[in-house]
Amino acid sequence: MNKPFSRVALPLMLGFPLTALADVPNVAVDIPPVHSLVSKVMGELGEPELFMQQGASPHGYSLRPSEAQTLDNAELVVWVSNDLTPWLSSPLASLASDAAHLELMALDETQVLNYSDRSVALMAAHDDHDHDHDHDHDHDHDHD
Repeated sequence: MNKPFSRVALPLMLGFPLTALADVPNVAVDIPPVHSLVSKVMGELGEPELFMQQGASPHGYSLRPSEAQTLDNAELVVWVSNDLTPWLSSPLASLASDAAHLELMALDETQVLNYSDRSVALMAAHDDHDHDHDHDHDHDHDHD
């Protein structure tokens, strides 16, 4: 049997889509909230790698060698913005120059809310549901 044909035919016979044969790109992300978002988008296809320690300040950071390696191996880097991580522009240029870069704040679709707008939006969302909980804790049973 022709080997290239068998590589395509076997998955088709087993009912797998051809996209299952595609390699999942190495995706690197800057901060935990972005990691969470990208994880949701990637689903079961793969897991993005966080290249900053959790809890570290994104405003001034020095990459560890393992984190630099994550950037170097990345095919896609997703990060918030140069305003949040000003130190990142140099590592992106040197370590992840071949990777695609997705700066979230540069997207037209990104909506920025100031803190007071966010508070109002959260309060409005909270007020959308009823608070008619029955807190009557009268118990009609005997304590003999």
